[in-house]
Amino acid sequence: MALNASAISNQHRGNFLALILSATAAMLAPLQTFIFVYAFVGPLHYLTEIAWLRKKDFYFGEGLVSPRWYTAIAALLCIAASIDFYLHRGITGYAIGILLVLSLSARVKNPWILLAALLSGYIAKFFVHGLVLFIGAILPTIVHVYLFTGLFMLSGLIREKHKTVLAWLNPILLAVLPVALLMATWHYTAPAAYWIHAESGFSALHGYLVGLLGHNLHPDSTILADNAAAGVLRFLAFIYLYHYLNWFAKTELLQWHRVSARTWSLIAVLYAISIGCYLWNFVIGFYIVNFLSLLHIFLEFPLNWHTGHFLTSTLARYFGRTPPQHPPEQLAPRSV
Repeated sequence: MALNASAISNQHRGNFLALILSATAAMLAPLQTFIFVYAFVGPLHYLTEIAWLRKKDFYFGEGLVSPRWYTAIAALLCIAASIDFYLHRGITGYAIGILLVLSLSARVKNPWILLAALLSGYIAKFFVHGLVLFIGAILPTIVHVYLFTGLFMLSGLIREKHKTVLAWLNPILLAVLPVALLMATWHYTAPAAYWIHAESGFSALHGYLVGLLGHNLHPDSTILADNAAAGVLRFLAFIYLYHYLNWFAKTELLQWHRVSARTWSLIAVLYAISIGCYLWNFVIGFYIVNFLSLLHIFLEFPLNWHTGHFLTSTLARYFGRTPPQHPPEQLAPRSV
């Protein structure tokens, strides 16, 4: 659905306010902000995005399999990846790799090219250090939440005919604020035991990220005493909160008022179950709801490929000095 100038202007104002709110909350209470939005806002985002993607046939079109089969395969691989959180056998990386190639068939129809891509990815893991870790841990978190959000924003900016100051400012803020939050210094009081316990479900990934900065993450009351650890948590709190706010602000694009009562009822029931799991035991809730988190990421892959194709083809046309041809709205949504 094409948006009029007023709707686009409102969207830019909403994005600007979301950026400022996300940065402020991340700076003042990084651990609490991250845990709260992941647990209580995240499930609603997963469910509503899955419902929205379903109306679009998951942007899969005439892929290697039907959209229904793609959804079934994605669900099965989600189960395998969720179990891997207990087994720690690296299954998640392989599951995501398979889905990346299968979702690529939304654009590439030659099965031999897809098979070559799959085999190339498997062989590359023996030569590229940390490839499986990147695909299994970084891609469904930081890449999905931050990089793809930025690419969708850039896609919308390119397609706008009349660009306002906020249209340019918002992508700049999205690039600058995370760096500022990583480098900032702030004194924090020791978090309560609940937040420390909740962090244990994320400590492996967070510890890895802090380790990249040459520091150690201490998942106890001193977790925010180390500025590098606090910086990583500020960064994560910001990108997750903005990712969710950016999604729910798209009222004109997503057409919430046209969602059926049956769909809203199902979303409400599943959301209540998700919140109940977290309230019962945060760590157990994390493992249970992780299935929904991975599923919405897997089902978004075809849309990611479409957006990547649009951006790269636009860049190629720019350097070729030919005017860009904007894709249909259904293949390049303004933001996700």
